[in-house]
Amino acid sequence: MLDHVFLFPAWAQLLVCAAYGLVLFAASAGVLQLLHRRHLQNARLLPVGPAFQIVTVLFALLLGFLAADLWAQQRQAVDAAFKEALAFNRLTVLAETAAPQQPTAATLLEDYRAAVADAEWGRDANQVAEPRATAALKAMRLMGVADGGMRPGLAAEWMRATGELQEARDRRLLIGTDTTDNSQWTLVLMLAFFAAVALAVCHMDRPPAGRLILAVFALALTLVFWQLARHTNPYAGGDLRIPVPLALRS
Repeated sequence: MLDHVFLFPAWAQLLVCAAYGLVLFAASAGVLQLLHRRHLQNARLLPVGPAFQIVTVLFALLLGFLAADLWAQQRQAVDAAFKEALAFNRLTVLAETAAPQQPTAATLLEDYRAAVADAEWGRDANQVAEPRATAALKAMRLMGVADGGMRPGLAAEWMRATGELQEARDRRLLIGTDTTDNSQWTLVLMLAFFAAVALAVCHMDRPPAGRLILAVFALALTLVFWQLARHTNPYAGGDLRIPVPLALRS
């Protein structure tokens, strides 16, 4: 379910985060009202405030870990796209040099470019490997090792660039298919609720002040979760997705 949310456009992600914030506020406000009634019957139920800092600290730690993972993944996605474009450009230059011996080299590169730009990056958000791109890469490797197909020095350079292209593509697809661990998001969402309950418990003797702080907390969570959701999938959803590199565009 979370994977679908990360594919939404930015405005839809904001609506989902706002809905979560409203549910969180309503649930924690209900807990606050229930605890206030119990407090009127027994004033000794009021806990010491610092005792509930453990929950909020745990929430802050997990939220920080999630944000760090997402930002690191974003940098890795940018790096993979840059290296793939760089390797493709090198192969384009080599294909022009090898044209007399291998006239089909440019055709294979065009097949790869079209498959990546239209299918992998465009249609499938880098979550599915396109067979046409895989076949083109395999043909490029065979071209580099074919007897008499290229001069030895050119063949070695061709194989090196093809390997770099394959590595960058595999890394891109790995990031696209496993953008983040949903268990991390689930744990953070659960701890956010427990942090709100902790705030409610600390304010059971002052419901108006409790509702105010819960409203501020829910609003802050909405904005923070929206920002994280925009960065979760670097190739789809939100408004911060990485575009197709210029070298691979149609």
